Amino acid sequence: GHHRGSGPTLGEAAPLAAAALAAALGTALVDADGVAAVRALLPADRRISAQPGWTLGVSAPASTAELAAADAQAAGALRRAVANRSELARHRGGGAGMTALVAPEEARAQARALLEPLLDSPALVETLRAWLALHGSWDRSAVALEVHRNTVRQRIARTAALLDADLDDPDTRMDLWFALRWL
Repeated sequence: GHHRGSGPTLGEAAPLAAAALAAALGTALVDADGVAAVRALLPADRRISAQPGWTLGVSAPASTAELAAADAQAAGALRRAVANRSELARHRGGGAGMTALVAPEEARAQARALLEPLLDSPALVETLRAWLALHGSWDRSAVALEVHRNTVRQRIARTAALLDADLDDPDTRMDLWFALRWL
């Protein structure tokens, strides 16, 4: 399997942090990009558990020829783990679902076009992602984002205004969720 992780101590300490993660996972096959992520290659039968201080995304088992796809799966799982403020997320098997209906390049272009008014405000994007992931819960979103619930309400109201969108409409929420996945 392939997995990605991000930890709070990356940067100059990346080699040490990556080595510690590699030891904890039981592999020497680790690539730390030095800034944002660490990639580790593990035997398919190794069960991966949460690691203190790390957020992990885990792919489905993959052959050598499928490593690029496994890396993308792990990256997607990592984004989901970050959005949900969980320590570990695994790639969901059973096919790519609805996201496979649109070519990745087209999906990214559509996502950027839809979310363009928010792209200069990472806080609005992060808030929208958390709020949608937590089913519109103001309180749970506030806890996940470590802000007051009124801050979440204000950010979501600002997001709705910038997007000129009705966030009470489930179709709009679905479109935004898919767009955030491709952003």
